[in-house]
Amino acid sequence: MEEIISDFRIGTAKLVEIKMKWIKNAQNSFRKNKIELQHYLSILLFGCVIYLNSLNADFTYDDNRAILNNDDVTSNSSWYQLLINDFWGTPIRSSNSHGSYRPITVASFRINHAIHGAHPFGYHLTNLILHLIVTIIYTIVIDKILQNRKRQTLIASFLFASHPIHVESVTSIVGRADIGAAFFYLLSLFHYLKFINDSKSSKSKKKHLFATLIYATLSMLTKEHGITCLLVCVLYHFIIVDRFVPFPCSNWIKLINDPKYENLRLGMKVLISALFILISARMMLFKFKPSFSSADNPASSNPSLKIRSLTFYYLPVFNFWLLIYPKWLSFDWSMESIPLIVSWFDYRNIFILLFYGAILLLISKIFHQNSTSSIRTKNPKNFGSIRNETCRRCDSKYILDQRSTLNYENLFDVNNNDHSRINFNQSSNFDLNNNSKECVDRNQIDLNNNNNSNHCNFKDDFFSIRKKFSDTISVKPIRNKPSRIYCGKSRNDLIENETRLTEIDCLIISMILMIVPFLPATNLFFYVGFVVAERIIYIPSFGFCLLIAICIDKILEFYQKNIFIKNFVYISYSTLIIVFAIRTVLRNIDWLTEENLYRAGAIINPPKAYGNLGNILSSQGKKEEAEEFYRKALSFRFNMADVHYNLGLLLQSQHRYKEAIESYENAIKFRPRLAMAYLNLGSIFAKQGLKNLAKKFYEKCSLLDSHGLKDVKSHEQTRIFALHNLGQLLVEEEDYGSALNTFKKALFEHQPYHQSHSLLNMIGEVYLKINQTNDAEIWLKKSMQTKIDYIPAYLNYAKLLIQTNQNDKAEKVYKKAIDIAPNDIIIYHHLARLHINNGQPQKALKIYQKAYQLFPNDCDVVINIANLLRELKKNKEAETFYKIAVKLRPNDVLTYSNLGAIYHLNGKLELARINYLKALELKPNDNITKINMARLKKVSARKYF
Repeated sequence: MEEIISDFRIGTAKLVEIKMKWIKNAQNSFRKNKIELQHYLSILLFGCVIYLNSLNADFTYDDNRAILNNDDVTSNSSWYQLLINDFWGTPIRSSNSHGSYRPITVASFRINHAIHGAHPFGYHLTNLILHLIVTIIYTIVIDKILQNRKRQTLIASFLFASHPIHVESVTSIVGRADIGAAFFYLLSLFHYLKFINDSKSSKSKKKHLFATLIYATLSMLTKEHGITCLLVCVLYHFIIVDRFVPFPCSNWIKLINDPKYENLRLGMKVLISALFILISARMMLFKFKPSFSSADNPASSNPSLKIRSLTFYYLPVFNFWLLIYPKWLSFDWSMESIPLIVSWFDYRNIFILLFYGAILLLISKIFHQNSTSSIRTKNPKNFGSIRNETCRRCDSKYILDQRSTLNYENLFDVNNNDHSRINFNQSSNFDLNNNSKECVDRNQIDLNNNNNSNHCNFKDDFFSIRKKFSDTISVKPIRNKPSRIYCGKSRNDLIENETRLTEIDCLIISMILMIVPFLPATNLFFYVGFVVAERIIYIPSFGFCLLIAICIDKILEFYQKNIFIKNFVYISYSTLIIVFAIRTVLRNIDWLTEENLYRAGAIINPPKAYGNLGNILSSQGKKEEAEEFYRKALSFRFNMADVHYNLGLLLQSQHRYKEAIESYENAIKFRPRLAMAYLNLGSIFAKQGLKNLAKKFYEKCSLLDSHGLKDVKSHEQTRIFALHNLGQLLVEEEDYGSALNTFKKALFEHQPYHQSHSLLNMIGEVYLKINQTNDAEIWLKKSMQTKIDYIPAYLNYAKLLIQTNQNDKAEKVYKKAIDIAPNDIIIYHHLARLHINNGQPQKALKIYQKAYQLFPNDCDVVINIANLLRELKKNKEAETFYKIAVKLRPNDVLTYSNLGAIYHLNGKLELARINYLKALELKPNDNITKINMARLKKVSARKYF
């Protein structure tokens, strides 16, 4: 009975102890989660505050072409088009395609457009939210990779949230491609970490591995370099987890059949296969290799191997420098923004040597460390001696490594009742989870005791216990491996994290995250269409921020006893974050408008910035300032065809045709297939009456090839306009046969690139001119069916009905046209003219009076009302409207002549004479006014006598 009561008491005590431990663990977990939540919220708030002003930004730079001018975003075309077109809306297999295949990004733009239309706020809000989510996921993933090194994680996260290099990705709407790719990139990496660490069933592991592949694919479909996350996963598993670099060649066979590397084999087999398949599928999308101008990437077109190599070696160094010192940022780094390295004595070669030398040094450290690890694994005798070293788990000092010969099976047998052995349920056991503030007795070792007072000497206690129980402990070597005693962690943590990351491991991870995503932009595998792109650095900055965090943390650890240096480091880091945050806010202001952006970029890329700034100022009506910037851009780089063309447009709008012609000819000289220049030259010559020259340039424009051009849609539309204008010239020359052939050529040869209603109408109009009314009716009806609100087709169709004596039908067509476009004054004129021709002036007057209500300042409407009132013998009312006409057109001969005539009819002879004289002042040879003036004199003379 006593034994039962004793066992009951022991059991109760055990239950109480278990409950207390559970409560304590729950409290610790709650406290830990609360702290983590505070960290996440502070990072979110910080990131939100510094990017808040980006929500006021407009559509800038590439946003216009990728969103506002992209039919895949703005039109009601099929969603399938997103899968066969590139990022800019060009068919991906076309020779004109840019080669950027990002259907997920375009789909997000399309959803934004469906919700927000052409208002930029919603697009920018989406970008900001996505960036904040990426920042939080980055924090979680880095924390998991670093195995809960909170200080390094927070340093890296705040640096990532505030880095100014991210402004282009966040504030420029098209930067969503990089943020979205980063989002899926991190999710893929997160699930692969789960795959590595998951100790559950094989089904659970495969689920995480499958998720890794899905997110990697989505990352690639958001932006191309997202595919590199698979390579990051492979390298992390291969180098960091299983330490296969370097590994003795004799042991590589273990990779094939050793159960220890089953995870690695499965991961490598799946990821490498997926990487190969995805890259192959991506390459199969291309039918033509994308082409870029020499200005986009000058080094790629340079014939010298030395210049190309040195410049390409320097570009990664320059990108790294932008991460370190992001003072000078630009919307565009093409042309001569970064001069080519043409000499071995260029000072930038020093930075090339330093940069790649540092990488090689790190690689040598990797080999040295892992070689040592391999030797230790093979020769555990090297660790037979007891010594102090850095903890492999928490990097603290005074850790005891020893070669174990204890029988762990018996040592941890909680049910062992043999009192000749150590019972680890008694008070004298090694309690790895004991959190008491002091050692109860000399036989108890508290590995978590951080109290400096009453501290037990770990080494002495160990030897005393070993000596005391040397005769009673069962000795049985069970593994030829040094055991490790860790400090500051629970036994569960010890088992879970048996292998901790070293500083070199952390550096390797940071370098992998920084280098691998940047590889596609290095021109190593293929030439790219840019020199430097700040958006591209968004994902590589994962590794850079981690690298800086590791360095700062190492300094703090090294000088942990030096308060002054520690405080200096903390203050320096805080200052850096504040400076970066301010730079980010200011850079957001640069991206608010295109004018701000181009003015800010003038210091980096003057020709491109000044040329674009000229476009902005020209659209604002600041013609003189725009011309100044165009010419300034050409002073830096005279061969910019776009700038010559835009200058020509400006000069043409000012009727400076001679200078405009010169600008267009220069544009054609530097870009022979610039179709708009040919079209505008033809327009100028047509206005000058040089019809043969005009036809010559229209014909040249219509024959220009579009192969390899970036904006094939604009090019083809310009060719159609050229044929359209050429056809109109032929109609004016009454060459109707050639005109029909020209219009039909434009209609049938360029179907995907034009709105056919205009050409259908022109063809119908030509048939109407040659009295082929049946053919005319067919084409005009097609035009109205193609675009139901195209008014010129209705007017021509009504004209056809009038010509075939179907006036009633014509009236219905006009009225239908008014219902479609009630604010189109031309329709009212045509309908009123129909009633006048039918001898129905009252109906015509009602039409004009209705038009007058809509357009009270339209002088033609006012004059026609006055004329109809006079015709209806309502001269006093007509006088009122003639007076209004004079006010609307004070310098028009007709208005004064008509007012004089109505005064004449109303017997106001002196007023009539005054208005006739004003009319003759404006046009002394006006015959009608002279005749009326002569009649007035006769009436006045008759009245006098």
